[in-house]
Parts: sequence; C-alpha cells; structure tokens
Amino acid sequence: MLINGPIGATATDRISTFTVGVIMLIITLFVIFHFINSRYGRNVMAARDDRIAAESVGINIVKTKTIAFVLSAGIAGAAGVLYGLNFSTLVPAKFDFNQSILILVYVVLGGLGNMLGTIISTFILVLLPELLRFMADYRMLIYAIVLIVIMIVTNNPTISQFIKKIFKKNKIKGELDND
Repeated sequence: MLINGPIGATATDRISTFTVGVIMLIITLFVIFHFINSRYGRNVMAARDDRIAAESVGINIVKTKTIAFVLSAGIAGAAGVLYGLNFSTLVPAKFDFNQSILILVYVVLGGLGNMLGTIISTFILVLLPELLRFMADYRMLIYAIVLIVIMIVTNNPTISQFIKKIFKKNKIKGELDND
C-alpha cells in the first residue's frame, strides 16, 4: 500500500501517502537537527563560514563537503520518491524555473541557516494562496505584496529591532500586570 497507494487515488491511499510524508518529515528534521549539533555539522558550518580558518584548525574540507553532499542527496532522494508516489510518470516540466525560485524563496524568507524560520515561511507561503483562493483575480497580487512586506521586514534591521522592542514591551507589561 505504501508503494502503490496514491496511483489508485482512493481516500485511504491518499491518507497513507500523507502519513508517510509526515513521518518522513519528522525523521528528516530529527536527522538534520542532530547533524547540525554534531561534530560533523559544526565542521560543515565552519567550512561554510571560513574555509581557510576551518582548514587551519584541522578540518578536512573535502570530507566535510562530501558528508554534507551525501546527506543532502539522501534526503532529496527520499523526497523524490515520496513525490513520485503521487504520479504514475514524472516529467521534467513539473520542476521548472518557477518551482526552483519558489523553493529558494522559502529558504531565504525563513532565514539562511534557520530551520524553524524556513518551516514557518514554507507553511505560510504554501497556505496563503489557498486562503486567498476566493479572491480569484487579486490572489497572486496580494501574495506578491505579502512577500515584499516579509522581505522588507526580515531584511531591515531597524524594523526588526522595532518589532522586537514592541514584543519586549508587551512581555514586560504582561509580567507587571500579573504581579
């Protein structure tokens, strides 16, 4: 049922694919979070930040990049299998330039190196067009405006500090009210 599930297109098959997808997501996040906090993960981050400094403290850059590549290829392969379960044939047209840009937007808006931010931004940017579906003609316009606002807010240190200050004031005010 796991391999042949979605092709039959019954409700039970789709639920099984969704369940497998959620389980794969949880396993992937578990592996990535533990990899980041492991010795190899710290080596990858050191090589990413400054290759010369990483080599000077004895990190084997070739081995480190190979480990990162193998891990990412394995995760991408598992995602490809899950994606392929939903279709009887896979064609390159499904992975066009727009799809690549969309994935890049998820990562950049979430913050490079910020797993939680990437998950939240992906969730919002996947859900937003569906929530705006009732506004047929203006849906993508509002989506673009939200993207621009998010980019401005996340990349502007003045606005980010202002928002943090507002949350701090509300937190302090809430603590004073409780006392």
